[in-house]
Amino acid sequence: MSRYEILVFLHIAAAIVWLGAGFVIAVLVLDAERHSDRARMAGYHEDVGTLAPRLFIPASLATFIFGLLLIADGPWTLGALWIVIALAGWLTSFLLGILYFKPEGERITEIVAARGLDDPEFTARVRRLNIVDRVQVTVLFLVVLDMVGKPDGDDASLIAVMLAVLGVALALAAAALRRPAPSH
Repeated sequence: MSRYEILVFLHIAAAIVWLGAGFVIAVLVLDAERHSDRARMAGYHEDVGTLAPRLFIPASLATFIFGLLLIADGPWTLGALWIVIALAGWLTSFLLGILYFKPEGERITEIVAARGLDDPEFTARVRRLNIVDRVQVTVLFLVVLDMVGKPDGDDASLIAVMLAVLGVALALAAAALRRPAPSH
């Protein structure tokens, strides 16, 4: 096995851990929402706070670092469209994690500690965070599609599909944010 093949394996394995864990959390949270189980929702968000520095951030950074090593070791350049798209998706997820999910998760934890699970602000913040997370998970799946398809400027159909999926995800998120929260 060549060094390049080892790097490909490590890059894919890190991405699987990162995206897989995020997808599982999203599915569990969606189920808790559907059952109006605020305790489970709060517990999952507490779990994410625990997992972020131990799993999500290391897996995300490993995916990024192994990707850069693949560029250095392989026939790729940073200017390739599919690499630019992948880096934009990674950066979007990473910045959302640090600038939105982490502080918002801390605020939610404080609200629960101070006012309990029935507080309307808890419900509103968790709902908004979950909607943003679904868009983020969609972006990560689009990065996987990008990495497999490796579109260049001539792959208009793949790029159109990716933009359409992103557009639908953003439209659904915007619609969900405009709808009143379900009463419990």
